[in-house]
Amino acid sequence: MALFDSTDFSTYTVDVPSSEAGNTLTDNGNVSIIKSDGSTQIVFNSLETALKCLNFMNARNQYYIIAGDDITIVNCQTKLLILENTFINQKMLNSYVFSYHGKKIIGINRNLSKMMNLTDALSSVGFKVNSNTPFNTNLDLETNLSESDRPRVKVIDWFYFTSQGSMLSDTSQIIFS
Repeated sequence: MALFDSTDFSTYTVDVPSSEAGNTLTDNGNVSIIKSDGSTQIVFNSLETALKCLNFMNARNQYYIIAGDDITIVNCQTKLLILENTFINQKMLNSYVFSYHGKKIIGINRNLSKMMNLTDALSSVGFKVNSNTPFNTNLDLETNLSESDRPRVKVIDWFYFTSQGSMLSDTSQIIFS
């Protein structure tokens, strides 16, 4: 069962990126995350619901939502980050504020004001990164990793179900008109 379904944000609409004006949203099913216990948690019943949640959070100037006991949804203005509340992810959220800055999601250290990508933010709080390549897509974060190497983070935006998928660093900035 999804944590959020189509009735949860029914009074909100989906904002369309200006580069996608006139195009319809590709929505091929639910948005889920694989948790550390091996189970898959459906967070949103559809991409449309996820994007309505993003609009809801932006309208209320809300940075995060706690979804159930073990999921946090972070608002990055044009994207959402879904994180399982593991020790490492909680430590990272206490150390960094995440934002869509320029064309990418960055973590801004709360004490040092230093900006870094998600891979470096995870590494700085003790996550063992087994690759020299920074995370950029959901394939990098979840699908292409072994169970023990997954950071339990997912990025959601308009492009989630397209061939490129949602990315932490875009080729062009997402702007809502």
